[in-house]
Amino acid sequence: MLSNQINKPVYAAILTCGLSTCVYAQPEPGFWEGFSNKREAGGFLALGASMSYGGGLLSDIDTRTNLIVSGNYYFENGLFIEVPGNANKFEPSWAMGYNLYNSDDWEFDLIYSSAHGPLEYNVHPKDGGDKDLTAYLGLRMSAEMGNYQFQAIFAPKADNSEYNHGLYASAWLARSWQYKNWHFYGSIGLQYRNSNMLDYYYGVPDSAIMLNPYDASGGVNTHLKVGFTKPLSESWVLDGTVGITDYASSIDDSPYSRLAKTYNPNRSELGRHIALTLSYVF
Repeated sequence: MLSNQINKPVYAAILTCGLSTCVYAQPEPGFWEGFSNKREAGGFLALGASMSYGGGLLSDIDTRTNLIVSGNYYFENGLFIEVPGNANKFEPSWAMGYNLYNSDDWEFDLIYSSAHGPLEYNVHPKDGGDKDLTAYLGLRMSAEMGNYQFQAIFAPKADNSEYNHGLYASAWLARSWQYKNWHFYGSIGLQYRNSNMLDYYYGVPDSAIMLNPYDASGGVNTHLKVGFTKPLSESWVLDGTVGITDYASSIDDSPYSRLAKTYNPNRSELGRHIALTLSYVF
């Protein structure tokens, strides 16, 4: 079953009786019923303290302590909001949206979320300046096949007030294992951003003073994750995760990235994230 239970309508059973037994055959739901099926209403909220070690091209590699807020809530009408924590095996970003369609194994959502976070460059203003967050409106498809979980997002509308025609897409495949009350998982994810988006964040204009002009092409970030979740009691949960990110070549080759690596020894072309979080679930 999918991570969020789906309410399924009750259909009249077809009764077939033999000499001494009666067999009840449940008819398969039709295609159109999938639009009226919604996730079970409800959700949770968790507050946690996290110790993490990580960084990459976009931030210094360092040890940090953070307050983590995570949770989700699904309304009966299909609307929802999600704030994933460190243990999320798929997209790490917040999301809000509407549950469009559900079948036995698949869920389809219209979502609004973040395709790229803001960046701050300490270079001459004519070399690019600070970059705003890029949000997107897209379609998310999720499925569970035995112990495997799959998620894909396609967002042809991903831009902000400073550029247009951004495109974002991602695909994740995860495998989970259960041992007593330990839940383990491993996942691999691919995130694509087109040239309009990556050139906005990592391109250098022709008017630049400190850096050479650079046009960033579209590219794919590759993510690998492994992690676990361990309930300690009815309300306390311990989770850990280890993640590695291989950035798109157009991000690696950007003059901004090369400048950051030159003057910040704690930057790396290979992103990494290790975290241990203790959370209280309400």
